[in-house]
Amino acid sequence: MERKRWLSRLVLLTGLVCVVAACAQASSPQVSPMPTTHSVVPTIMTTQPPAPTATATPLGGPLALLGPLPNDCPSGPAPQIISPDFGSAVGANPAWAGAGNFRNQAPLALIWDPTRAHAEHDENGWSHKFLWVVATSYQGVVTFHGANLRDGSPLYPEAQDAEPASTPTTLVVDTRNPNIANRDPQWTQFPGGLTIPKAGCYFLEATWSGGSWRITFAAGRL
Repeated sequence: MERKRWLSRLVLLTGLVCVVAACAQASSPQVSPMPTTHSVVPTIMTTQPPAPTATATPLGGPLALLGPLPNDCPSGPAPQIISPDFGSAVGANPAWAGAGNFRNQAPLALIWDPTRAHAEHDENGWSHKFLWVVATSYQGVVTFHGANLRDGSPLYPEAQDAEPASTPTTLVVDTRNPNIANRDPQWTQFPGGLTIPKAGCYFLEATWSGGSWRITFAAGRL
């Protein structure tokens, strides 16, 4: 009898131990391995500014050189002395151009020496002092323009007291302008300049109400 009672207690005690162990296992927290992290170093992108580039121009840029005076241009007219007050000019009444500026040679020439060619180079080409003259007796508008005989590159004429209708490639003057500074009973003068885009052979044309003329000349470095 005692032996049976002892066995039943042993079985009961064993079951109790199993229950306690099962509960302890269920309540134990599950420890997950810590994730491995890698520090990320940001990559800094540096953008280099583009290297400066020279802007090409139709004239070759600021270091361009004026070419030599050509010797194969059509012959132009011989300049004429129209007044003792200024040099010889080309054209016909009432409009004259280049008084004291053209070289009287064959062909008619507008020249630059090397020093002037370097100093007088701008975005349009090579400028030359130039005098435009119109007979004061002609009361009206005269228009001057010109271009290269071979490729059509335009001349750039300019003058003091030019009319607002003028453009970079067309000079318009009017003897009726009351603000003209250089005028006498015989001649109205428009001092200014003439710019060539390169050495070459050119024509220069003047037009007015009822008439016109056109001359050719060579231009370049001597």
